[in-house]
Order: sequence, then structure tokens, then C-alpha cells
Amino acid sequence: MSDTVEQIKDRLSIVDVVGQYVKLTKAGKYHKGLSPFNKEKTPSFYVSPDRGLYHCFSSGKGGDMFTFVEEMEGVDFRGALKMLADKAGVEIVAEPKGQKDRREKIYAALSDAREFFVTTFKKDSEAKKYVTERGLTDETVDLWSVGYAPLDWRATLEYLTEKGHDETIVESSGLAKRPDSEDQDSVQNKKLYDRFRGRIMFPIRDISGRVIGFSGRAFPDQENQAKYINSPETAVFEKSRVLYGLDYAKSGIRKYDFAILVEGQFDLLAAYQANYSNTVALSGTAFTETHAQLIRRYTENLVLAFDGDRAGVAASGRSAAIALQAGLNVKVAALPPGEDPADVIRRDVSLWKSAIKEALHVVDFYIAHLKNSGYDERTFKLEVSRVVLPYIAAITNSIDQAHFVSRVADELKVPESAVLDEIDKLKKTTSTQAPSKTVQKEKDVVPESSHYEPFLSRGDTLERLLVGVMQSLHDEDHTALYEKVNKRLNAILGEERVQSILQSPDESRVSVIEGDLFLEKHDSEGNLGALIDELLGDLEKEMTRTTYRETVLLLKHAEKEGNTEEAEVLLKKISQLAREL
Repeated sequence: MSDTVEQIKDRLSIVDVVGQYVKLTKAGKYHKGLSPFNKEKTPSFYVSPDRGLYHCFSSGKGGDMFTFVEEMEGVDFRGALKMLADKAGVEIVAEPKGQKDRREKIYAALSDAREFFVTTFKKDSEAKKYVTERGLTDETVDLWSVGYAPLDWRATLEYLTEKGHDETIVESSGLAKRPDSEDQDSVQNKKLYDRFRGRIMFPIRDISGRVIGFSGRAFPDQENQAKYINSPETAVFEKSRVLYGLDYAKSGIRKYDFAILVEGQFDLLAAYQANYSNTVALSGTAFTETHAQLIRRYTENLVLAFDGDRAGVAASGRSAAIALQAGLNVKVAALPPGEDPADVIRRDVSLWKSAIKEALHVVDFYIAHLKNSGYDERTFKLEVSRVVLPYIAAITNSIDQAHFVSRVADELKVPESAVLDEIDKLKKTTSTQAPSKTVQKEKDVVPESSHYEPFLSRGDTLERLLVGVMQSLHDEDHTALYEKVNKRLNAILGEERVQSILQSPDESRVSVIEGDLFLEKHDSEGNLGALIDELLGDLEKEMTRTTYRETVLLLKHAEKEGNTEEAEVLLKKISQLAREL
């Protein structure tokens, strides 16, 4: 039962629950309104979203969302539980006593594992040296319990069993696993071994500070090993519902009334050292609506500070879309290309401070992003329509949305009615349907076989399609054309990027489907090679645009730092790239 209660609290904010009965207005970190229990003219009813509590000063009543529903609906706890479970989409499952005891045993095993990793880290000079070189101080390492899992098959397992933890509990906690096998009986007969080996360890905590899992960074770097791995889903850990560092950051978020979201643990710890105690991290998972709702408990303002490369810009776009739809105000910090927050802070903390201070609303960020990409006037307008308008459509506040409709209309020198028409079209379609007529007028840079996705750049769309086409050519025995595409695609994108698409389950799945559809449509037309050559040429130009945009940003940073020598070199590079475009 307690697990059901926690799931409901994860999915619902007390403000949303109470707001169905009481008109609330924001008052600092609280929301207030007229008492639903007494007649009054001056609001005395307060709701705390971060604590999940309410209190009515005129009646003395208070509690959490369950007691509120009990009061308003005249039901008992089970009645309130059912009503809120239905609202949250949570199935009510009674938790047997043995299951609750098992969860407590898992928490205990994870806590002891944290102590083991911390102790091991302090004894390993190379691990300590690596973390120091990444810019972390001893104080930060101790505060965040940074640890090290030895490069040994069963060191953690043996330590925990010696501490009295049953092997099945260690396995259930995600700290140990059995060799993969299709034969379940065979798996059960094989010995357990440590999931984390030779990794810098970051304990992941829930909002109350209990360790619920770990994220491990490979150290030293090993071939055929993922750089980061996280604990699997367990009875206490659901990665899509956890933000790394939120237990520490919640007070900082309340204090400054905005949250900073970064991608990894080193980024977060570096930001924390730079006195940005309102920072949380994703830890290798995609940003979800649940993450957005977690942040919204403490603030309505979010700054995305992802890596400064093309992948970071794309990730910012996807996260911003989700955050806007959840009612958050979203800004994006522009970091120097090729650097992550930890790099920037270690090199020059003033650059980080400026990036956060000068962060732009996501709409303004992407307008600037496109303006810096070297497009001609007509293509720029089409790209704003395709890339920027979906963000405006996602804004839930009508007044804020109207502001950005006017902003885009001014930028494009078109009537506001034209912008509103395109937004209406977006709202009537889904990301898997065909693009709007405005986009279809453009040269077939975004191919018809490619599903239309807002927030996906032209370069991202093309690279995903072409990797899929390459896979489909291989599967259909177009050997010569496959080898040609493979060679050129690796030259344009780099082998690492091609492999990252192929090895990503989500990207690879969409990519190969798009490739199959493309071949199905064009294979019989007799000009397949020419069509693919045209797409490869378009991708090459988009990559040049990416380099152009990144060089413009580097020039701005060089000028800001007064580095005239570097600025001259970058100006020459921009001139050369402009001629190529």
C-alpha cells in the first residue's frame, strides 16, 4: 500500500489536486487561496508544493493530498486512495508485509554498498587522481559519496554477503547479476557477479536521501564497455522518476526560484562546487514528463545546460518540449561548442556564470541558433516554421504564447495571423504525420519517407534516414551501393556517430524503418543512386552549417574574452565556410 501511495505522490502534485477545489495563487514558495472549510474574504489557506502539504489557518485543518480529499469528499483513506489512484493512473496493489520487509532489506544493502564504494575509492590512488583531474575537490567527493567499484568480479557481492545480506537481496538491489542466458534454469544455476566493476560510482538518492541505485562511470576506460551504466529498475528504483541530486538541490531551487538541468554527474558536481546548488542531472536517461512535474513542485522556471555540441542542442530541444507542455518556463544556456558544463566550469567559471545568466527562452534560443546557421532568408523562415513554432504551440500560458507569436512574426516580417495559422496546423497533427504544407514547399531536404518530428533539426533528420537507408541497402543485397553509402556517410558524420545511431535501440529502430520505406518507394524508379547522392550532399551541407554555427559561437566567446588572435583565425574560418554554403 505504501508503494501505491508513493506512486500517486510521484505522479500528482498537491497543487493540482487542491486546485480542483480551491482557486490558488502563487505566494512565494507557497500557493494560497480562500479556505474551502470556512467562509472568509482574506486568504488563509496555504499549500506547499515541495512539502506536499496544506494548512488552513482559519480552521486549523491540514495534511497531505489524501487528507484533503477525505475532507472535501467525505470519504475515508481508502476512498481518497482510490480517487487519487484513478486520477494518477496507478493500480492499487496491497503490499504484503514480506514485500515491505524486502524493500527495507534492499535499502540496507544499497546503503552498505555506498560505504564499500567510498572506502574502496579512498584506497585507490588512480581513481582519486582521475576525479581530481576532472575538477572535483575532496570536500565535494565526500559530500556526494563518490566511490569506486573495484575491477573484480565479486568484490561487492562478497563484501555485502559478509555483512549479512542475502544473495537474493543483493541481486534484487541491482548490485549483482547472473550471466545472460535464454535458458532460465541455466541462469539460476550460474553464479552471481558484480554489475559494477572498475567504475567511479555515484549513489542515486530519493528525495528523502535514501540510496536507491547507482550510476557508474567506466574507469579506466575499457573497450567494449559502456562509458556509463545505471542500476536496473528495482523495487526501489525507477529511473524515469528520479533526478540525480534533487535531494540536495530542492532548497537551492526554492531559494533561487529556478532549476538548472544538466546531463551528467560530473556536470552537476562541478556546478555545485561553483555554488549553483539548484542543479539536478538526468544521469543518462531521457527527460520525462515525470521529471518535469518533479521540478514543478519547487519552481516553474527551468534552465537547460546541456553539452554545447549538436547532440546537446538536440537533447535540449526534446527536453524543452516536454517541460513546456508541463507548464514550465524554459530557458537554454548556450555553452561553447564541444564543451560540457564540467569542462566550462573547470576552464573558466565566469563563462558558466555568464551562460546561466544570459540563458535565452527556448524560442529565442532556437531563433538565434537558426540565424547563426548561414541559411538564406527563405530557408531561414521555413526552418523557423518547422523548428521553432512547435515550441510556441507547446506553451500552455495563452499570454506567453501570444508574446512569442508576436516575436516570431516580427522576426520573419509576416502577419501574426500567418504564424497562428501554422500553429493551428501543428496542433491538428502529430509528430508521426506528414509535415505541414509550408514545409512541403521546400526542396526535399526532409524526405517524404521521414516521419515529421518537431524539435528535430534537418541534419538530425537526414543522418537518421541515411543510416537507415544504409542498413536497408545491406539487407537488400545492394552491395556496391551499400559500400559507397557506408564510406561516404562515415566520412561525413564520423564512424563514432554512425555507430551511436546503430547501437541506440530507439534511434536504430526508427532509422531502419525510414530506410525501408525510402527503398520501398524509390528502388524501382531507376534513379536510387542519384537520390541517395542528393541526400548525402544535403547532409554534407547541413554539417557545414553546423560547423559554421559553432564557429560563430566560438567567435563570440573569443571576442568576449578579448582573445583577438583566436578571433582572427575564427573570422577567416567563418569566411571560408560562408563561401562553401
